Parts: sequence; structure tokens; C-alpha cells
Amino acid sequence: MNKSIQKIVLVGIGNIFNAVLGFAFISAAAKTLDLDSFGKYALLATLLVATSKLIDFGTNSVYVAKSISTEDKSLLNTFYTLKIILLLISIPISVGVLLLFKFNDLKIILYFVLGLAAYSINYTLNPIFQKEEKFFNLVLLNTFPALIKGTFAILMFTKSINPSLTQTFEVFSLSILSSTLMITFLPRKYKQFKFSALQTLNLLKESYPAGISQLIYEGWPSIANSIAKIAKDFSSVGIFSIAEKVTNILTLASVSVFTVLLPKNAYRKKQHMEYDFKEILSISTLIIVMAFIGTFASEIFISRFLGEKFSQSIPLLGLLIFASAFTSIHTFMEHYFFIEEKTKYIMYISLGKLIVFLILSIVLTPILSLQGIAISNLVGALIALFSTMILIWKHQGKKKAILTQP
Repeated sequence: MNKSIQKIVLVGIGNIFNAVLGFAFISAAAKTLDLDSFGKYALLATLLVATSKLIDFGTNSVYVAKSISTEDKSLLNTFYTLKIILLLISIPISVGVLLLFKFNDLKIILYFVLGLAAYSINYTLNPIFQKEEKFFNLVLLNTFPALIKGTFAILMFTKSINPSLTQTFEVFSLSILSSTLMITFLPRKYKQFKFSALQTLNLLKESYPAGISQLIYEGWPSIANSIAKIAKDFSSVGIFSIAEKVTNILTLASVSVFTVLLPKNAYRKKQHMEYDFKEILSISTLIIVMAFIGTFASEIFISRFLGEKFSQSIPLLGLLIFASAFTSIHTFMEHYFFIEEKTKYIMYISLGKLIVFLILSIVLTPILSLQGIAISNLVGALIALFSTMILIWKHQGKKKAILTQP
């Protein structure tokens, strides 16, 4: 437990540091750009992150769990090959999404595609460092892009530069390329690659339930922003996005926990040891406490730092922070299903959550505007949390019944 907490703290501090720099950049963009342009930037950034998850599509977590439990030496070539294939698939999809939202500028399309390529490298390195439990290297993977964004944030706050929408998105997208520096820290055995398409379909079949869940989870901000755009305008996207970004720290909590506990519990399963639920309970309690503190702190931050321009974001904060807290808890609880190779449960939970969110958004947004989207977020997160708990409880019951059979 203590070693896990130490690793979670290391990853958590790194993620928070990176997030602070990232938030400084989006705050600088919010102050520099007009509200309509900032809304466009926010939608572009969330669309890039969401589309990039097609390159992961659940393969990272499946690779970590499977490579530890089976020690299949051919799995690495399959993993690398699948990453290349998924990148090639994601490019035309991303262009189609951009054209759908009428982002026709060739520079924006180019930066978007380059951002996808950069994310593909980032997502390939991430599970390798996770599997090897090189958590400092894993944190550095996102620290280099964060430092670039932080530097530009300072330049924007001091009014040394005054970038346009296109230039702001360029910084966000191309900063990810700096994570390629971490290739030099890879163990030698991971630097040898042989294109192997034979087992890619099998790995994809194992990964797709988690991949669909991941697309929904990572694409959630872009889904919410898209609803805000369809229901209102780009200014509403900007207002909702800044509130959502403030709540991001609790999402980082789940990422930090998941990063550390996935390989740990994979090794526990390999050694025929019980899954550690006590850690989950302790960390869940901590996240709920953080949500209460975060609600008050974030309201003060927006009112004092961003001012009247984003005053409409304040009523959304409490709803979105607790939605983020419950999402964080059910997200890192779901890694139980990776260990038990029951990733379809994750897909069912995410699809159910998405359906609830969309139905409630359709009903509530015309009545309550952006608060309707925030309430839909909260209800969807609660339903997903209870569903996760019930499915784990039922699966544990089945396992015990099998073990007690004569």
C-alpha cells in the first residue's frame, strides 16, 4: 500500500505540474482571444485529444496487462504495428470531423494531423514506461509539451506575443512533438521493431471494448463542447470549456491511480494474489474530499483571475467538479476489468453513461442552457459509478462461487 501511494504521489505531482502549465496556457488563451475565438480553440483542442484516442483505442492498457501476465515476446511488434495502422485510420476521420464543424483552414488541418502523429508517438511510449514502472520517465513524457505551453503562457500573459486562433492551436498541437525526446530513454529491447500484422486483429478484438470506453471518456469534453456549440454558439463553448478545464485536476487523480495500480494488480494476479480493494476505498474517499475543497477554490480562481468574461462558468463548477470526482472513481475502479480480462463491462458502463448523458442533455439544455449539460454530466457519472460497483460485486461473487465448488 505504502509503495503504491508513493508511486501515485510521484505520478500525481507530475501530472498536476503538467496540468498547471497546461491550464496556464488555456487561461492565457482565454484572456488573449475573444470569447468566440476561444470557443473555437477549445473545441479544436478537445477534438484533437478525442480523435487521438483512436490511436490508443484501449490497446495500451491491454498491452500492459497482457505483456506482464503472458510474457509474449511477439506482442511488442504487434503493438507497434497496430499503432501505425490506427494512426493511418485516424487521419481521414479527423479531417472529416474538422470539415463537419467548418474548420476549413488548411493550416489548422495540417496542425491537427501533425498533432495526431505526435500523439501516436506519445501513446506508444506511455504503456512501455508504465509496464516497466518507470513512472518518472512516464511523467516526463508529458512534461516537455507542458513546459512549451507554459513558456508561451508567460509570453501571452506579459503581452510579449498576441497569437491568433490558428497560432494558439499550433502551439498546443505541435508541443506534443517534444515527447519524442523520451525515445532515447527506452530500454534497448523496445527499440527493435519488425512490422507484424498477423496478430493485430486479435489484439484489436481484445482492446475494442476498452477502446470504445476510452473514446467516450477522453472524448467527453469534446462531446460536451459540441453540444454547447450546437445548442448555443462558440462563446458558450468557451464558457463551458473553462469550467470543465478547472475540474481537470480530479481527472488527473484517476489517471495517476490507474497508471500505478494497473501493473501492480497485473503482477498480483500473476502471483495468484487477491485484488486490493482497500486501496480503492481509501483513494476514493480522498478524491471526494478534494472535490469539496476544489469547488470553493475554483470559484475564487475564476472570479478573481478570469473576471467578468467567464462569470457564467462559476455556476457550473460544483456540478462539474463532483461529476469529475465520481468519474475519476469509477474510471480507476474499472481497471479491475482489465486485470480480469472482462473489458466488455467497461464498454457497457461507458455506453450506458453516454446514453444517459445525451438523453438528459437533449431534455435539459433547452431549459437550463449550460447548467443542463453540467447536470447531465453529474447524473451520468453517478450512474456509471454505481454500475461499476455492481458489476465488480457480481463478478467477485461468481469467482468465489467457482472457487468454493468441490
